[in-house]
Amino acid sequence: MKKQAINLSTSYTNLVEEMERYAQAMGYKEGTKKAIKWGLVSFFKWLESKDIYRIEKVNRGTIKRYHEYLKTRPNKMGSGGLGSSMIVEYLWTVRMLFKYQEQCEKIKKNPMSGYPLPKVEYQKRIILSRSEMEQLYEACEEIKERIILHLYYGLGLRRSEGVALNIKDIDFKNGWLYVLEGKGGKSRNVPLAKAIQTDFKAYLLGEKRRLKSSALLLNKQQNRLQGYSALKMLRKLLKRANLNEKIDLHCLRHSIATHLIKEGMPVEQVRIFLGHDHLETTQKYIHYEPTEVFKSKL
Repeated sequence: MKKQAINLSTSYTNLVEEMERYAQAMGYKEGTKKAIKWGLVSFFKWLESKDIYRIEKVNRGTIKRYHEYLKTRPNKMGSGGLGSSMIVEYLWTVRMLFKYQEQCEKIKKNPMSGYPLPKVEYQKRIILSRSEMEQLYEACEEIKERIILHLYYGLGLRRSEGVALNIKDIDFKNGWLYVLEGKGGKSRNVPLAKAIQTDFKAYLLGEKRRLKSSALLLNKQQNRLQGYSALKMLRKLLKRANLNEKIDLHCLRHSIATHLIKEGMPVEQVRIFLGHDHLETTQKYIHYEPTEVFKSKL
């Protein structure tokens, strides 16, 4: 797979590569490693735009100005600006950089030391109704789109879990999907409904461009599909179905959790299905009024 050019000065390019090696040594997952890399690229490009070409020149004032810039920077992956969680992610990456440089005694003073990260403003997830999910499925024009819906709604996977799946993780004989790269490095088994199995088989049978890749989801270049590409596919489906295009993959996960509870599944079983460690986490996923649950059981 061809590496994407980062177009930075030599010193900053070397720092990005150094931090990539550090992230690898620390055992971070691919998604986290990419977030670190591109978070650093964003920071270094901003520094260069301010004629700062050495991190030794960065002080607390520089960090504050970068923070203000992030608040106004447009979101390249969607409309509007960066969300609070994304801003925290960018600043966390910068903090990691300077902490590592401090530990290696490459800087005398850490400008991020004690710098408070902003609080993440959690917004209530948009939940699709059963009929809206039916609209989404009906809007599918190719089997791959149905697979995306199956993974993130029917099987309730996290964004990173879906794109990390390999073909061997599907056990057609016993009717299980093995999630081997779950949150926190934990694995779990998710039951496969017959209808989902049928679509998986049709999808794999129709994959004519697959070579040696073990990945379940591939892009046009025959590389593993990335999370943002899966999101783009969902957004196209939402537009086609005339539904709210602000819905993301995690909204589908929240939707299936809510639907299962409304249909009478015990919260503990939903917890296991979603791969949560604590029941409290699962309860945050449930969006309903008590009367709704009562009506659903009548």
